[in-house]
This record gives sequence, structure tokens and C-alpha cells, in this order.
Amino acid sequence: MRYLALFRGINVGGKNVVKMKELKELFSELGFTDVNSYIQSGNILFTTDKEISDFSKEIAEAFAQRFGFSVPIIYRTKTEMLSIRDRLPFTAAEIAEAERQDPKIVHLYVYFSTASMTPQEISGLGERAVVKDKDIYYLTEQSIRLSKLTAKLNKLAELTARNWKTVLRLTALLEE
Repeated sequence: MRYLALFRGINVGGKNVVKMKELKELFSELGFTDVNSYIQSGNILFTTDKEISDFSKEIAEAFAQRFGFSVPIIYRTKTEMLSIRDRLPFTAAEIAEAERQDPKIVHLYVYFSTASMTPQEISGLGERAVVKDKDIYYLTEQSIRLSKLTAKLNKLAELTARNWKTVLRLTALLEE
């Protein structure tokens, strides 16, 4: 089965620096195949016959031993990523309206969690989040750095976020 590992909080602001080449080597050493990375924010694609429950602890322990610190790692299957892509709750018009506010910034994100969350919609001034199972779709008119809503979202579960362009690219890579 094809999987995606999303590492939270590596290579952000010069902290928890991990070279993707070394992370890919770790996955290969652990016996995973077809190991690839995408950009420096901790996205590893790999193949295994094992279930997440059979390899998640092994990866976490090997990562901590190799790099000297621990971070949350969130996994998604190829099927889950296809579902995330296909069930985007925002219309093209809603996304275009947000992008008109400031075309120079990213407006659409997905937050990934290890745990299921209560389905709900949460809104703030110029921003909206839709919680679906283990994922949150987030649309904002302003920079995510100015968000008042993201603090609320981070209280729902342990999360890591990727922008929509990255989500689409990761999904495409899983399909190859």
C-alpha cells in the first residue's frame, strides 16, 4: 500500500532541521520501498505491506534516534488523500473570492490530524474551517499568520497543515 508521512514542525524557521535525503535514507533502511520526498517540510511517500499500527512506532523511534528529537508524524493512505482532494467543501467561487483579497498569499490549506474530530464548521472574520473526520479544510482571505481561527483549530487535535497546492501535488505523486 502507498502511504504519505507528514512530519510536523521540521525545517520551520531554522529549527528541527532534517535533510530530506537523510529522512528518505531512514525510510529505506527501515525496509520501505518507493521512498520519495516532496519539498523540505517533511513529506515522505513510501510503499509497504504493513498497516500504520505496525510501523508508526518503529518510524517514530528510528526518527528520534537518528535526528535527536521527536515530532508528531501523521499518516495518510493514497485512498485517504484522494478522498481529501475530492471532497473539498469550498466552491471555486468561494476560493476565488478569498484569492481576490490578496493574490500574493496562499488562501487554502488542509490540516491533518491523527484522531477523528467532530464534524463542524468554524468561521471567523474572513476565514472558515470545515472539519471532516481527521482533516480540516481551511480557507482564509488574509495570511494564515494573521488568523484568529487557527488557534481554535489547534485545540481540536494535534495537527499539521499543508497548503492546497502541496496537497494536490502529494496526491498526484501517490497516484504515480
